[in-house]
Amino acid sequence: MAYQALYRAWRPQRFSEIAGQRHITRTLVNAVDSGRIAHAYLFSGPRGTGKTTTAKVLAKAVNCAERDGAEPCNRCPNCTATNNGVSVDVLEIDAASNRGIDEIRELREQVRYRPASAPYKVFIVDEVHMLTGEAFNALLKTLEEPPQHVIFILATTEAHKVPLTILSRCQRFEFRRISNEEIIERLDEIIQSGSLSVDDGVPELITRVSEGSLRDALSVLDQASALGGDRITMDDLYAILGTVGQDTMETLARLLDANDAAGALRLLHEVENSKDLRLFAREFSDYLRGRLFATLDGRTNPKLDQDRVLRLLSLFAKAEQEMRFASRLSLPLELAIVRFVRGDDDLETRVADLEQRLAKLEERPGTAPPESVVGEVQVRISAPPPNVLQTTPAQETQPSGELPVASERDRRTVQEPVSAAQAVDFDAVCRRWPEVLASCKRQQYLKRTRLLALNGMTLVVSCADPFTLNVFERPENLAALDEALHRVLGVKWRIKCVRDNAPGEP
Repeated sequence: MAYQALYRAWRPQRFSEIAGQRHITRTLVNAVDSGRIAHAYLFSGPRGTGKTTTAKVLAKAVNCAERDGAEPCNRCPNCTATNNGVSVDVLEIDAASNRGIDEIRELREQVRYRPASAPYKVFIVDEVHMLTGEAFNALLKTLEEPPQHVIFILATTEAHKVPLTILSRCQRFEFRRISNEEIIERLDEIIQSGSLSVDDGVPELITRVSEGSLRDALSVLDQASALGGDRITMDDLYAILGTVGQDTMETLARLLDANDAAGALRLLHEVENSKDLRLFAREFSDYLRGRLFATLDGRTNPKLDQDRVLRLLSLFAKAEQEMRFASRLSLPLELAIVRFVRGDDDLETRVADLEQRLAKLEERPGTAPPESVVGEVQVRISAPPPNVLQTTPAQETQPSGELPVASERDRRTVQEPVSAAQAVDFDAVCRRWPEVLASCKRQQYLKRTRLLALNGMTLVVSCADPFTLNVFERPENLAALDEALHRVLGVKWRIKCVRDNAPGEP
């Protein structure tokens, strides 16, 4: 006998053998047991969840001559003929290839004839959503009032494409994706009965990539057994699925944790040369989901904190969607890696950060708006404010063309704060700047900055680009640098950042 695929050899033959659809099988068992058989059913749901299998079991149950309660015996002539696909009273029609009005007219002609040897003539119409509008109209009247000996079972993966006039005339059953536990249980049963030997983690990986489809899981197991023979290894499974191992995903996570964008991109390009990037993106997203759930449950203490894992997961989920329309598959993943390392969040995060900073500024009474350039700082230090320099009667009588001259006492009043602030001069700051960087907890954002000037109690730092400026001005980064300056130099200064080559910059 020719080899039979696993999903066909292990196809359920009774209601009790159907996995993951107890809410449906229980209803059908009660209906068959009580004799309350509807004239039309609609089975809808994802692929590989048992729609056609359930339809065949129901067809056997209503026609079985030696039924055990509601379960077919699978021994009588009607059950045997249905199992072998030769029953003249159970007709399976593929609507994808027989979708026209002529095929439906032929079906209507067959409906008029009574079954040959069974109580019911059962029509199983698979992928019914593929029928044309004219074909649905031709089927409508027959479906509404069929003869007493006819049962229609319609199966589809896209119920929204079936006209409402058809839906309203059927008992509808929604098939769900089969749980991972039930798929693993079925795989273990098949592995043990087939004298197969598998590595730890093989059933779990097969279940994960099957996405709730038992048929897909059995197809992958069948293919892996053909490759590995009596023993299925994880390497065989990776080769078949086109995905990578757990160690590769952990390596990528470590590189991202260390903000090593170059290393992460090199690893991504190595994966691209031999693996399916779409599947890799989905697998890495699943890995991050598991890591996030582990941190939320308190089961692990990973290097990446929850906020970083959440942001990385969001970036990769967005990249996975963008890959559907990308001309180069690796580009969305490359952008996700670079954005994560640079801290370039999406627009919502940046807007929320700006709103938070603005709220903090508004909470400070009498806070002046920040200066935009260093020139303003110099002017504020050198120009005496009105409440410090008071004009004297002698100054008031000076000609209007001459500038007023400040007294010695006034000049001391202006210069004293500057002298006190410059107890640590700029050269000393430059010499000890490496110590400040080493002491700063968030030193990665300082790599693209340089010291510019020390004006009174204001330390001016310049940035090369707007992104670095935006990152530098975040409250948590300013607080970290302020703490490092106080720890190393023992000073409390106002820290200001400006763009290189900005107007007014010295």
